[in-house]
Amino acid sequence: MPTALYSAKLARLRAMKRRATGLLIAMALLLVWVIWLRMQYPDWRWLGFVEAFAEAALVGGLADWFAVTALFRQPMNLPIPHTAIIPKNKHRIADSLGEFIEAHFLSTERIMAKVSEFNPAAKLSGWLMQPANARQSADQLANLFHYILQSLTEPAMQAQLRELLRSQLGKLDLAAPAAEVLQFVRHSGAQQSLLDAVFNHLDAQLQKPELQQHLAHLIAAELDYLKWIALDEAGGRYLARKLVHAAAREVQGMRENDDHALRLHIDETLNQLQQRLKTDAALQARLAAAQQKMLAEPELMNALDQVWLGVVGLLSLQLKEPESALRGKLAQGLSHLAQRLAMDESLSDWLNRHARIAAGQLVKRYRHQVGNFIAEQLKAWDDEVMVERLEVNVGVDLQYVRVNGTLVGGLIGVGLYGLHQAVI
Repeated sequence: MPTALYSAKLARLRAMKRRATGLLIAMALLLVWVIWLRMQYPDWRWLGFVEAFAEAALVGGLADWFAVTALFRQPMNLPIPHTAIIPKNKHRIADSLGEFIEAHFLSTERIMAKVSEFNPAAKLSGWLMQPANARQSADQLANLFHYILQSLTEPAMQAQLRELLRSQLGKLDLAAPAAEVLQFVRHSGAQQSLLDAVFNHLDAQLQKPELQQHLAHLIAAELDYLKWIALDEAGGRYLARKLVHAAAREVQGMRENDDHALRLHIDETLNQLQQRLKTDAALQARLAAAQQKMLAEPELMNALDQVWLGVVGLLSLQLKEPESALRGKLAQGLSHLAQRLAMDESLSDWLNRHARIAAGQLVKRYRHQVGNFIAEQLKAWDDEVMVERLEVNVGVDLQYVRVNGTLVGGLIGVGLYGLHQAVI
């Protein structure tokens, strides 16, 4: 269906064709009238100038009409050579136009220069400075992110993500990071803090009466022979107190002495484990096997799926809600970006430089494809459609060529006639 712009261009072309053709007809009528007048009044020498003008204008107008018409079709449908030039040479014209656009409009240097002239950082900053624009951009980004997240929850995509996650987790070398973690724990003294917490808990538990009573019952149950002398409970309580006091003293010593044998033993054990994780191939192999076995468990992947779906669901809900805090944060972030671009020259230069480089790389990569696309589109057009579209867009100017040819031809005719009269 023709657009309003196309219809306006077509109406203008038809009006211009009528003017050019009307002028040509007027010259033909003028020539006939002048010839008749010269037959009636042979002494009117000035009629010769008018006749020369009309005759040359008619010839010039007809020649230009033929030339313009021959570009698009055969004049009067006569099979005259070198007519209907555009439809007969459509493929060659399409290739030439594609190459022309590729060479002169899509050159890397020209596009990069235009990007620099455009100054994307300044334009983006000015646009986002307006709160309404920042909010609108945030809404568009939120809708885009929401669409992406929703597509990631589709069963096919979720299965691919699961396999990708399983594959990447399976490639992880856990031995080296575990050794680094142990080294950090030892150097930071975190294991000593953990031991302090354990010892504090043990000391607090040993001071509880219920624990001492429980130990007394256990000891009394083990010392059966004390029942015969009715000392089982008393002996149990006595031994329990002794045990608790001895354990409390030992725990107190471990709490207060950083060089306690148990502390040193634990630190040395961690050091040995750290070294083995780096050098012991058998331990590394066992750790890798345990890693693969854990990844093969459906429960683990199902748990990761549930975590993923929960995160995606929460983000999707925030992105979908028009007045959500996340959308507000996006708008604030864009406004902050606009202010930074306006104030930070280095950031603006960075953005412009990368925009210029990206545009140049895109043009360099796809320039030939764009030229081929234009050529293929022109080749795919029907001959009549191609002629009609070209004529609608450039035909008005070609009709001016006809008008100019008619008038200029007439003036040339007058000049030649005057020169002839002057010579004779």
